[in-house]
Amino acid sequence: MRRKAGLGVLIFAKHPALKSIAFISITGILCVVLIAQVLIPFFFQVLIRNRIQKGLFPWTAAGLLKSAFSLSYFALGSWLVTLVAFILVKWNPFVNSWSRNLYHRILSAYSWSVLYIMGNVKKTIINERKEDFSKPCVMIANHQSFLDILVMTMLYPKVILLTNNWVWQSPVFGLLVRIAGYYPVARGIENSIPYLRKQVEAGFSIAVFPEGTRSPDEQIRRFHKGAFFIAEQLNLDILPVLIHGTGYTMSKGDFLLKDGHITIRFLPRIEPKNLFYGVDYAERAKYLGQYYRKQYVLCQASCETPRYFREKLVYNYIYKGPILEWYLRVKIRKEKDYQAFHDILPRVGRILDMGCGYGFMSYMLQFAASGREITGYDHDEEKIAVANHCFSHNHNIHFIQKDIGQMQLGTADGIILCDVLHYLDPEKQEALVRQCMEALRPGGVLIIRDGDCDLVRRHRITRMTEFFSTRVFSFNKTGGPLHFFSGTSIIDLAKRQNMECRILDKASRTSNRIFIISHTAKSYEKV
Repeated sequence: MRRKAGLGVLIFAKHPALKSIAFISITGILCVVLIAQVLIPFFFQVLIRNRIQKGLFPWTAAGLLKSAFSLSYFALGSWLVTLVAFILVKWNPFVNSWSRNLYHRILSAYSWSVLYIMGNVKKTIINERKEDFSKPCVMIANHQSFLDILVMTMLYPKVILLTNNWVWQSPVFGLLVRIAGYYPVARGIENSIPYLRKQVEAGFSIAVFPEGTRSPDEQIRRFHKGAFFIAEQLNLDILPVLIHGTGYTMSKGDFLLKDGHITIRFLPRIEPKNLFYGVDYAERAKYLGQYYRKQYVLCQASCETPRYFREKLVYNYIYKGPILEWYLRVKIRKEKDYQAFHDILPRVGRILDMGCGYGFMSYMLQFAASGREITGYDHDEEKIAVANHCFSHNHNIHFIQKDIGQMQLGTADGIILCDVLHYLDPEKQEALVRQCMEALRPGGVLIIRDGDCDLVRRHRITRMTEFFSTRVFSFNKTGGPLHFFSGTSIIDLAKRQNMECRILDKASRTSNRIFIISHTAKSYEKV
């Protein structure tokens, strides 16, 4: 830089060649300053910091490309389908039910293509009762994302969707939905009955989002009465359609298309004569809303496994260095997304992650069960700082820098000692395990996962992986030699504490085993 600055002085020289050299040097300096001091901070602020402050995922090159491709396909397709609509419906002097039905089939197929062109998004449709829409109905669905509109249009061509103003007036697809005959709720539900009655007589079903607007947090809001008023006035069945995953895949107010998994489930039809959910539309809005929320909770429990949150965890660490990101990706695949720990631990309660490291497991366990209040402890100040600066950090997850061998635990519903005991000497190991056992509340569980030196042949591989982790890559710091415990000693200690100890041994090559300790029995059982 100093040499270039010195050459820049030659701009005052009279010789043309020297002036040219000086001009090139000055231009180079200005470009470096512009990129380093202006462009990089600007793009970091716009693409990362501003989004994280709003609770949104940061932009990545891959995310930008996938989103731009899908949105461009959607926009171009909308204009093309609008042109088809003009030909079949608007400009057709012989327009009839056949041409209109053809347009709705094209619109439905186009919606299907938009969803399935998103190759990074998995789709699952569960239609256990073989619903074929042969009988018109009022379809109700929860609303989390713009993608829900495409889902409802895709499911069946002959559908009239009730829309809000922003859909009706959209410059991209507003004309498309107006020609399709969708109804804007701003005109009033009472005023819609004569129009919708004609559509039902023509074989169309009515699709409504009873919440009225998209939910920002993927939870189901109170159901408004409009959909149930329409069903009552037109004497139609109500068909609940459960949609899960669209709120994550494309969140409200965001255009980042994430690698989600959309699940669509048809619930049983509710006939007008079925009075279990109320005798009038007001009661049905209330009781069907309760029923729908219960079904959604069941759907969440089956869909939102730790694997579902893998990408979310990765997004929390992608701008913390390429080595750490690589380490995270290797770790979560090796650990199978921490599914085993999720299955063992309570879904609600205080969970302590002793030796939490960078917080990978703590975040994954909190994502998979929001009722867990997780506190992670680690002696490495740098790792705790990284864990505390993830954008998913919230009031239910905390990270504290402490020496786990010298602390008071309080009481807990679950305690995790994962790959941490071998950093302590044998006396401290026993003292810590005993302290954890005493801290467990009734029904609580202590999970110890570490290398078992009793498995002599497999233990050699464990020692080798720890050597690379601590000495070569320095992911973990150690102040002295490693001390791997004997599985027999853990079982004996649990017996002395009148606790049950079960063993999960799923590792085929290493000596890592999971010891599950609880208050429920005095004996242990190998599973």
